[in-house]
Amino acid sequence: MTGFSKQLTDLLAKNGTIKIEDKELYAFGIQQGIVIVINILTVILIGFVFSMVWQSILFMALYFPLRSFAGGYHAKTHLRCYLISIILTFSVFAAIKYMPWAESVSIVTAITAGIIITVLAPVEDSNKPLDKIEISIYKRRTRAILSVEIFMMFIALILGWRQVVYCIAVSLAVLGVMLILGKIKNAAFSKMNKVRSIKTDQNSQ
Repeated sequence: MTGFSKQLTDLLAKNGTIKIEDKELYAFGIQQGIVIVINILTVILIGFVFSMVWQSILFMALYFPLRSFAGGYHAKTHLRCYLISIILTFSVFAAIKYMPWAESVSIVTAITAGIIITVLAPVEDSNKPLDKIEISIYKRRTRAILSVEIFMMFIALILGWRQVVYCIAVSLAVLGVMLILGKIKNAAFSKMNKVRSIKTDQNSQ
């Protein structure tokens, strides 16, 4: 994937379509675009396997915007991230389809997840820390999107759209788990860096 994006940007730069100094930026953008397209197609394919195509589209519409601002756990490589997303998607659709959901369970799940998201978000990637302004912006946007989705859930409850209710509850629950895992990962990363720093100081003395 990296090789393809590099070759494409080299070709674009050679043809004069983009500036040479902008190649890395365009290569990153193309690579991220490919990843997004593959993830979307994978989610829809898994939805097709479960006979839940419209639920898969709804899940993406609910989860991806919130995830982009709330953050959470991120794998080190694209391949590992993709494999985790496949397992996650299978788990989500299996939960929606086979778990004995009830309206009360959905409400409790969504409210609990909403509290976790409100308190923890945004959870930055340890390799891409956010500054104070970014944290403030991401937090506001996360809460705005979360409020809209909770409102949508209660509208769906009133209208009796149970599958929509379940999709919203599960998507919020999944994000809540990802935020908790992200916090744990960042805490472990920070602790590991402190240990390394102490060992370095000891060796230098």
